[in-house]
This record gives sequence, structure tokens and C-alpha cells, in this order.
Amino acid sequence: MKKYYKILLTITAFAMLFMTSCLDDENVGIEVPDFAGTPYIVDFNEMPTSEGYVIRSFEGTTDPDYAQEATFRINLSSPYTLDDDLNVTVEFGQAAIDAYMADNPGWTSLPADKHDFTTSTITIPAGEREAEFTVNFYTEGLSADDQIMAAFSITDVSNPDVLISGNFGTQLVKVGVANIFEGSYTADIDWYYGGGGNYGGLYEDWTLMTASSVASTTDYFYPWWNYPVTITVDINNPQTIDGIANAYMVTLDAAGKSGDDDVQLDDYDGGVWNYCYQDGGKWVFKLAHALTTGSGTHVSVATLTQN
Repeated sequence: MKKYYKILLTITAFAMLFMTSCLDDENVGIEVPDFAGTPYIVDFNEMPTSEGYVIRSFEGTTDPDYAQEATFRINLSSPYTLDDDLNVTVEFGQAAIDAYMADNPGWTSLPADKHDFTTSTITIPAGEREAEFTVNFYTEGLSADDQIMAAFSITDVSNPDVLISGNFGTQLVKVGVANIFEGSYTADIDWYYGGGGNYGGLYEDWTLMTASSVASTTDYFYPWWNYPVTITVDINNPQTIDGIANAYMVTLDAAGKSGDDDVQLDDYDGGVWNYCYQDGGKWVFKLAHALTTGSGTHVSVATLTQN
């Protein structure tokens, strides 16, 4: 046993000596990365989604002249910056949009009259890596129901030593359009819990969020006892309601409720409810609803005024 033990000690000592010599820079040729041959590459540096596009979201509007800006960034990908300004030519990427639509049915191209971009020269200053450009979008007439695509492509650079990225030389952009009702609202609420006292006035700040071009959901559901409610506007059927011209009937739908447990009160307490209209360019919703749960029937009566 002693003989084997001595042999083991000898082998271990030799291995440690060998490993120590391997870790000595004088004994090991360490490969140092050589960046001298790395090319300069210009690209869009915003990472797309798994579907291959970035997203820009805009308000819905009925004003054809209402411009909404979006900013995009180009980038010089290299360990080093340049000693001179780099001029980068960017064009509207219609060919990229057409290719995407061919592979993904259901998408549409952003119409030419819904943006102000054609071709632009963007300059990355000497010693820097990034530069931005801005595009105006005009969303009047665009629908929240549509899948709309824009694109911008780098087509030329002023320095012959700079390459255009093959993977990120084009930025596909999903143009998301909110419906015309989306936004923050101040609520005047009467809420009767289980037929009891009025709990109104507690929750006055609401947000309507786009579900479709005609439907919105709320970010707060307390008057409906935590049941998400979808508010759908009959926008294609203007009427005179309660003496108000160009008003629109509204349908309320509480998720998971139906029949007698989910009743909108179009005539409540002598008034007319569940319609909307514009006042001074701001939307006003008049809503009345009865929701029945295990704790009773809860009635909510709310006037929402867009901020």
C-alpha cells in the first residue's frame, strides 16, 4: 500500500507541475483576437420581435393633417469608430414590405400618403456610432383592425470600407393604430353594491384601451366587480340620442357573464344611457350596467369624459 501511495504522490506532483507550466504565459501561446480585419458594418440597431419587425403605435384620429412622429436609429457596428463622417442613404423599403406580405397573408402596406418619408441621407458623425431619423405618420383613415407594415432600407454609404448589414440593413415596422376612443378619462360614477349605498366617486381615473376599431376595454373594472368589460360603439350608425346629434349607441359586455347576470340599462332612473358622442373634440360615454354575482346585483352608472 505504501508503494502505491508513493506512486500516486509522484503522479499528482507531476500533473500539478505540468498544469502550472501550461498556465504560465511564457509557456503557452495565447491567441489574442485580432480586430484589425473586422469590417465596418452599418445597420438598424433596434432588435425586432420574433415575427421580424419592430412596433410603432399611434393614436387614432379623424384629422388627416395630424402628424405623429416616430424615430429610428442606424448604427455603426465595429470595434472602432470612423475618422470621417459617414453618410448613410435610407429609402422607404417597399420591396421588403412586398416580400413580407407574400410570406405573411393578411398584411397591408402603409399607403404613401400616410407618411412623409421617401429617401434621406443620415450622417453618423466622425468618432460616433449612431444617428437617428424621424418619420411623420398620418393615421387618419387607418384601422386598428388592419395589420399595417412599413419598412426602411439602407441602400448606400459614403465610405467604400463600410458594409451594409445583410440581416439588419432593413427595418420592418408594424404600424399599430389605436381606435379613436383610446385614452384617459375622468369618470363620474354612481355605484350601488348589492342594491345598497352609493360607493361612487372613489375611482375617477380610467383608461380605455383598443380592442378593435370599434371596441375598447377598460384598465379598471371595479364598477363591474372585477369582470373585464368591453365597450363597443356602433360608430357606423350616428343618431340623435337624448337630444344630442351624432351620438352612437354603445354595447357593454362583461367577460364571463351573460343573460340576466349581465344587463345594460339603456333606460335607467328616467335617463337615457349607453351611448357616446364628442364634445369639443373629446369623447363622452354615458354608461349604465347591472352585473349580478354571488354577492348580489351591482348597478354602475358612469359618465366618462376624455381628458
